[in-house]
Amino acid sequence: MIQQSTHNPIKAVGLISGGLDSILAAKIVKDLGVEVHGVYFAMPWGCCDKGKAQSAAEQIGIPLIVLQLDERYLQVVKTPKYGYGSVMNPCVDCRIHMFTRAAQYMRHINAQFIFTGEIIGQRPMSQKRHSMRWIEEGARLEGRLLRPLCAQLMEPTIPEQEGLIDREKLLAISGRSRKGQLQLAEQLSITAFSAPAGGCSLTDSNFAERMKDTLKHGYRNFRETIALKWGRHFRLNPQFKAILGRDEMENKALMHYAHPQDTIMQLEDNLGPTLILKGDNPTEEILKFCAGLIQRFSRYKNETSVPVKYWIAHDQNTIKNILSVQLNETEIEKISIHNAS
Repeated sequence: MIQQSTHNPIKAVGLISGGLDSILAAKIVKDLGVEVHGVYFAMPWGCCDKGKAQSAAEQIGIPLIVLQLDERYLQVVKTPKYGYGSVMNPCVDCRIHMFTRAAQYMRHINAQFIFTGEIIGQRPMSQKRHSMRWIEEGARLEGRLLRPLCAQLMEPTIPEQEGLIDREKLLAISGRSRKGQLQLAEQLSITAFSAPAGGCSLTDSNFAERMKDTLKHGYRNFRETIALKWGRHFRLNPQFKAILGRDEMENKALMHYAHPQDTIMQLEDNLGPTLILKGDNPTEEILKFCAGLIQRFSRYKNETSVPVKYWIAHDQNTIKNILSVQLNETEIEKISIHNAS
């Protein structure tokens, strides 16, 4: 059983996604008398939902902090030590990055170990025995990374060896089936949890092509990569890229995440796609072409030309106008960056 005192409680940091596995892991560890602190990693193009993670933490009664993946994570995506999965997903390196940051928090609050809802064999890249070992070593968490749902299938961790955790209360789940987790959830009266997610956007070939294009031609801040999940994307040349919103929600999102130096373009009546032009000091030819893209994806696609207004994102008071040029399908297809998604 756990050896602890009132003055020095056993603490652990758990990665909480809002999914069933992470909730069960947290519940198991907490029920063993450990003071659990949850961490959620906000990934702009990931597979987890912050609201569901917060609800999960409230359901089992633990505090939760949110850590944003940032520029440091982009470097992981760009040059992963352990390579990519099915498309551009650096699953092992991604886990190492998150656990490294979680370990910093663990030390900050004087916790003894980290735990996660990972299960042997559940995911093809990051949840094989050798991958789990690489993650533990890469994050410098040797012996201090507990996986409660499959712990009995693995070597005992330091908290188990030291008697901080009762190994007999841990589980031996493996594989992709969720039957065991669902049965356990019923036993523990856990009813609110996320359904299995569709996966990280980096596993989507269309999104991955946009990311490759961005990393190849450069970006000015992390926020720009958030916009990769919205709209139609077009690479005009190495210096300029255009993104068009597909609906009102995307138009607003693209404007919100626009860089201060981006050029924003709209139809004069605002009844059509908003275009974000990335690149400094666009020529009149570039602006006319972008106006043509707006026309092509608007109700005016059959018109000879339409007026389009534009301004620099940081200066909304200086609005100019330009006439579009009519574009054909061949011209548009040549510059499209996988817009099927």
